[in-house]
Amino acid sequence: MKQLTGSMPITALPESTSESAKQRLLATIEWLDDEDAASITNLKLLTAIVESILWSEESYTRFLQCGFDAAIELFDISSQNWELKESMSSPHNPRNWDEYKQLATCADIVLPST
Repeated sequence: MKQLTGSMPITALPESTSESAKQRLLATIEWLDDEDAASITNLKLLTAIVESILWSEESYTRFLQCGFDAAIELFDISSQNWELKESMSSPHNPRNWDEYKQLATCADIVLPST
């Protein structure tokens, strides 16, 4: 699907389960490798991101902002043919996640009105 459309359907993303965070991270790295996206540069960046969240609250906040920006972009691309109401109310929409709303409150991010 990714090769045909340039985007990836939400169903192709690894599901969150009751696995430990370490197991999910390893599964994600394996998934990236299966999709031929686990280049040395990408893995170095992933390592830097994972390590940066331990350094400071500011690094962690920037990590979350970057992650939510990427998640929102992926969702917007993959849901562009959805009905607006379905898209806006979807549990897959990062804008609906409590963590995003909390980050927006803490980091003065302007949330678009729905």
